[in-house]
Amino acid sequence: MLLLAALILVVTVVTSPLDFVYDEPYYANYVPLLRRHGLTEEFLDALTGGAGPLYAFVHRALEPLTNLSPVRMRLTNVALLAVVAGILAAWLKRQNQPDYLLSSCSILVVPMTWVLAGMALTSMPALVFLSLSLYALLRGVEALERGTPVLAWFVASGVFLGVAVWGRQPTLVLAGVPVVLALLDRRLRIPALAFVAVVVVFTLPLVIAWDGFTPPNEEADEGLSLRHGLTSLGYTGLCFFLLAPRLEWLSRKSLVAVAVVVAVVNAALGIVVICPFSSFVDDFLSDSGMAICAVLFGSSLVFCAVLFLGWILRITWQARRDLKQVTINVGLLCIALSPALIANYYSSRYTAMALPYLVLAAQPWRAWGWRTNGTAIVGCTTGLLSLLGYFWAT
Repeated sequence: MLLLAALILVVTVVTSPLDFVYDEPYYANYVPLLRRHGLTEEFLDALTGGAGPLYAFVHRALEPLTNLSPVRMRLTNVALLAVVAGILAAWLKRQNQPDYLLSSCSILVVPMTWVLAGMALTSMPALVFLSLSLYALLRGVEALERGTPVLAWFVASGVFLGVAVWGRQPTLVLAGVPVVLALLDRRLRIPALAFVAVVVVFTLPLVIAWDGFTPPNEEADEGLSLRHGLTSLGYTGLCFFLLAPRLEWLSRKSLVAVAVVVAVVNAALGIVVICPFSSFVDDFLSDSGMAICAVLFGSSLVFCAVLFLGWILRITWQARRDLKQVTINVGLLCIALSPALIANYYSSRYTAMALPYLVLAAQPWRAWGWRTNGTAIVGCTTGLLSLLGYFWAT
């Protein structure tokens, strides 16, 4: 079924609009800017989107193949998704997981994957290096457990994360993962320090050029946003459930109690008010209906956020002696919470940077069967409709 989903993704991209849509024009412009200015401060200051310059390097290198055609640039992201799946498969196979191929392909069950891979946006190049960073860090932890040298793996992981930061700056929060590991095992203090130092070296040129973490042309307000943090955690929880559908984590009475409290508080305070597929739903609902839909879905997201946060903290504490699982869970939590640092805007694409962590975090809790088949259909269908929504809006 997942192979069919992959084929549908490819067909959808091949038959996609011949023009750039949504945010694609802002980022496609990165390549001409790089050709004009080279890797200079003028180039960094002239970027027309909010993401870093990694996208420009990748598509400049592939320009002889793509000729900067929108469809071919989108297909490049599909190919990069296959690379991410391959990295995940390599790690799962190393852990003697018999379903390593199927599990790595389950990345398509996460709806946001379809937009990231199906459009010529900036996330996929960064996701490749983020996945490499995670792989190298896990190999470093594995080396510690086997009593072999660790430092080189942590340095390599830092280099990969530094490159990922040049693609999507919020991934910088992952520099905190080795710090947590060092707190749990003192032998990792020097490797963790080296990791952080490498990431800082990669990040400094961007901060100096931009006098911040975003290009001057991007209006991004830095600050804390409870709404964005809860929204991202809620989406993360929903995606985790799609990958590993289990209902045994809490009693039914507890679930009902939490749901009622969250619904009342969110309806009263309007903490998260959001309506998915609003462009479609708007054709069928009145303004009051849209408002009710937004409150109900927002309350559902907050409910998922509260449950997921409590659950991920609990299982991470229980697995604190399993440093590989701690690496995965803490990394997932870091990315899920990172949108809370952006005060004025949220996109589910920010949460989608957690894709490799999501797949690996769900692995111990997944049992293939009718539930996973059902959630796979729901996740892939939602992702396809979301992607088509961007294309149809042109």
